[in-house]
Amino acid sequence: MRIRRRLTDSEATFLNLELKQKIKGKGNPKYKISKKQLDKLNVLRSKSQKQENKSETKSNDYNNEKKFVLSAWNYDTGKIMTIDEYCIAYNLPKKDITSFKFLPHHYSEPSYNIVFRENEIENDDFDYLGELSNKLEGYKFENSFNINSINKEGIITITDLHFGAYISAMIKTPDFNISILCDMLENAAVEVNRFNYKITHVHLLGDLIESFTGLNHKNSWKGLDKGMFGVSAIKLFVELFIKHFLSKINNLGTIKIVAGNHDRVTSDNNEDVDGGAAELISWGLEILGYDIEFSTSVITHVVDNICHILNHGHHPYTKKKSTQEMCWDYGKKGMFNYIKEGHLHSRIKKLNAIQLKNFKMISDDNIDCRREVCPSLFTGNSFSEYGGWSTLAGFQVSERNSRGNGVNVFDFSL
Repeated sequence: MRIRRRLTDSEATFLNLELKQKIKGKGNPKYKISKKQLDKLNVLRSKSQKQENKSETKSNDYNNEKKFVLSAWNYDTGKIMTIDEYCIAYNLPKKDITSFKFLPHHYSEPSYNIVFRENEIENDDFDYLGELSNKLEGYKFENSFNINSINKEGIITITDLHFGAYISAMIKTPDFNISILCDMLENAAVEVNRFNYKITHVHLLGDLIESFTGLNHKNSWKGLDKGMFGVSAIKLFVELFIKHFLSKINNLGTIKIVAGNHDRVTSDNNEDVDGGAAELISWGLEILGYDIEFSTSVITHVVDNICHILNHGHHPYTKKKSTQEMCWDYGKKGMFNYIKEGHLHSRIKKLNAIQLKNFKMISDDNIDCRREVCPSLFTGNSFSEYGGWSTLAGFQVSERNSRGNGVNVFDFSL
């Protein structure tokens, strides 16, 4: 059975129909389509209407969001983009494309499957520090104070922000983008301020950005928000992290930052093992007046006689060394040593089916030490969803306990 419907040129192209010439004064031409094509057309029109409605909802100065970031459909013109228009829309390097294929039906929207050649980044040929300094020129240090604080220091621990990632319309994994991340950071600041600490320190456990090159992994550029790579991503991270988080924390103390595996400035993880992007962010915050300590691997921070040992969790030594060996190498004798790691986007380690029956949120917990995988703000992507694990976003607040021989740890879900 064939059904007659008036279609725009872009709708007809989407349904793989041969275009008909428009007759002046008659509107769009009519086409005979199948029931299956009609269902696809209704889905397309429904999404187009949702996109128009969504444009009137949540928005901000730094991101004009579209639900389908890598769709080849142009909602403004109602037509499918050419490959040149597609590259311009998503800041993709056309000159680096080795091949591409138009996919009208593979995804819920028309898209392109693109293969890029990988370009090596010569760090010596670009003045990252100078470029970032110019972009941050005129940005002012901000801080907030609360004179009615308690006589105790606290720590807010955040890991795996993956700034610039864009996750949408998955089955179990929550949506994630810059706007959502900023909301999370503001909520985290509100929660930690409720404790009224005399000093609040910040521990960042790595993976601050999603990708500097857009090529951390094969097709990783597909999960990036528009233009979120290179120095632009670093600059915007610094600005928004101050605006939506640091400037809202009362009695802000030191900020400790360790690098993660996503924080490199090269596509190959063998070329940059030091997390150059996280170091750039640390440098940018430091020149704006914040008390920063950065490390490519491990930071030891003593607060209220508790020794906090920070690392991202991706380096081989974290897998090889036992908790006792970590405390011996990086901890303080006579203190409670608290090892904090990220990387797994979960509060538990990756376990097989048998281990899952007896999983524990804390790796090790002894009378004088604890080792824990901290909650992540980034909840995952297609890799984690297809792997079968998911979690709620979250962060952690910790303080010395009343006896001074351990820590109180507060886990917040977002």
